[in-house]
Amino acid sequence: MTDNNDNVVDIFTKTPKEGDTLRQRFFKGFQYVKLTKDENGNYFKEEDLRAYAQKTFYIVTVMKNNGLGVALYKYKVPYESLLDFFNKFRHNESYGEIIDIERYVPEDLA
Repeated sequence: MTDNNDNVVDIFTKTPKEGDTLRQRFFKGFQYVKLTKDENGNYFKEEDLRAYAQKTFYIVTVMKNNGLGVALYKYKVPYESLLDFFNKFRHNESYGEIIDIERYVPEDLA
């Protein structure tokens, strides 16, 4: 696994300036940032975000002990099944420890 953090801006360490639209907030103990516009300054469109989500997959890496040691299992999980996948581990229907989640959007070849 590689860390591709060279071009990533950590918005959670940014100190807000007066008039800054990015403010750090917390919800039930989790830090979040509210975004209303894309990188080009355009407001998000609900239908575009849903269409993007529908073609998105997540590669979930799970570490499991297979008796001889540990192994990594990589699962390709579609967006609409992500919560169901997590619940399999939460409700002990599957074993292992989720150690990485990557977003994967297949290229549209058409």
